Amino acid sequence: MAILVDEARWPWRGTVWCHLVTDSHLEELHDFARRLGCRRIGFQGDHYDIDVDTRRLAIAAGAEPTSSRELVRRLRAAGLRLRPSQFPKWELVDRWEGPLGGAEIERRLRRSSPVPPRMLDVVAPALACADGAFVVRRRTATAADLAVVVHGVADPPGLREEPTRGIYCRVDHRGAWSIEVTSTPLLPSQ
Repeated sequence: MAILVDEARWPWRGTVWCHLVTDSHLEELHDFARRLGCRRIGFQGDHYDIDVDTRRLAIAAGAEPTSSRELVRRLRAAGLRLRPSQFPKWELVDRWEGPLGGAEIERRLRRSSPVPPRMLDVVAPALACADGAFVVRRRTATAADLAVVVHGVADPPGLREEPTRGIYCRVDHRGAWSIEVTSTPLLPSQ
C-alpha cells in the first residue's frame, strides 16, 4: 500500500501540477490529502491534482515519487483507475451575492438538496456575514459530496472542521472559504 505522486509537469494558474493517488484504498488517499491541506472538492474520482509545492510536502510526508506511466499502471492494477468520462462532475446548485439571514440561508441550502442537517449549524454563521457564496454537489459510486464556497469573510465565525462527521473546512489560494461535506452512502436525491 502506497501513496504515489508523479512528476509536476502540467502548467495551470502560474504553477505546475501533478497527481496524487493511492494503490490501495481511497480512504487512505483522502486522509493523506487532508493532512496536506488539500480540499476534498479537488478529488477527481481517482486522484487529487496538486501543485509543485504540495508535491514537495507529499514526498516529505511519505508519498512515493514515480513516473506518470508507473502511477497509472499501479492505479489500474489496484482497480481504481477511472476513464475521464467516469470522473464525477460538479454541478452548480445555487449562487448568491450578499449576506443572508438565518431563515433564508436554511431555505436556500435545503433547496440545494442534498444538504445534510449536520451542515446547517456549521455553514449558517459563515453565510450570515459573507459577501456571497455558491453551492456545488457531485455524486460518486460511494458518496455524495457537497461544497459551499463562501466569499468575503476573512475568518468565518463558527466554522469547525469535523472529519468524523464528514465536514471539512478549507481556504483556497484566493482566500475563499469552502465548507465541504462528504456523505457515505449516497444521500437521497430530491
